Amino acid sequence: MINSINVLAARSNPLQLKVRLLKKALIFSAFFYMQISVVFASVCAPQHIDESVRVNYVYDGDTLQLEDGRKIRLIGIDTPEVFSRHKTINRDIKTKGKQARVALQKQLDRSDQRVSLAYGRQRFDRYNRTLAHVFLPDGKNLQAWLIEQGYGVAFTTPPNDTMSDCYKQQEAQAINAKRGIWNMPRYQLIRTNQLNNNSEGFHRLQAKVTQARAYNNKISLLLDDGVELNIYKKDLVNFNAYMLNNLANKNIQVRGWLHIKKAQNTQQNKARFIMTLRHPDNIKVLH
Repeated sequence: MINSINVLAARSNPLQLKVRLLKKALIFSAFFYMQISVVFASVCAPQHIDESVRVNYVYDGDTLQLEDGRKIRLIGIDTPEVFSRHKTINRDIKTKGKQARVALQKQLDRSDQRVSLAYGRQRFDRYNRTLAHVFLPDGKNLQAWLIEQGYGVAFTTPPNDTMSDCYKQQEAQAINAKRGIWNMPRYQLIRTNQLNNNSEGFHRLQAKVTQARAYNNKISLLLDDGVELNIYKKDLVNFNAYMLNNLANKNIQVRGWLHIKKAQNTQQNKARFIMTLRHPDNIKVLH
């Protein structure tokens, strides 16, 4: 009886029925808009998605294995090493690396190991790992989150630099808050005279360009007469030529991986260390 009365009432008052239907439509639209906004308002939101997959294993804070066996290297981030066949990793570095791995695994557990991939312009690295930005189903960018929490550095490698500005912003927040790795001596900005025989690995340096030379295959900068900074010919297209031509006697900040210079490479200068620079994100001219 009640249902019959409701039907009759609706038929007798079509305007009232339209109002109710419009209200329902507006409520649904608002809910749908909120859901979409949650995804696309995410920090460093996906510009596109190439594939949805499931993760099988977490190697470390920046490397995954998928169910189909593919190995994924997260673009734009580098977390401390957990394992190396070629060198001994300092205990404090390994500890931070393990923390990054655990943090990444916990994020994946939230989505039952399901993630979406956005491939880089360069699809594979020299180890044949797939290079991708990795997102949770709700749009959360895992690289951005790890960087903002201080689990790794934002590091730009061409040509996969589409999200580098966003990742750098997340890193700046982590540095200002001294989160995670940014409390460690290894990741502080230092001068070249603070380096020693145990200083191989990632560093941020502030130095004066004491020499700048162009060779057939590279531009070589000498920093405080102690570090040889090389930009090879294949990467010169990424840099501003005017900036490179006017670096002599300038104070700069650089970031990258230091290696002890081999004896046969010491003829050009007396630098103890060598660093390769591939992207302008990793150099800042001070004055």
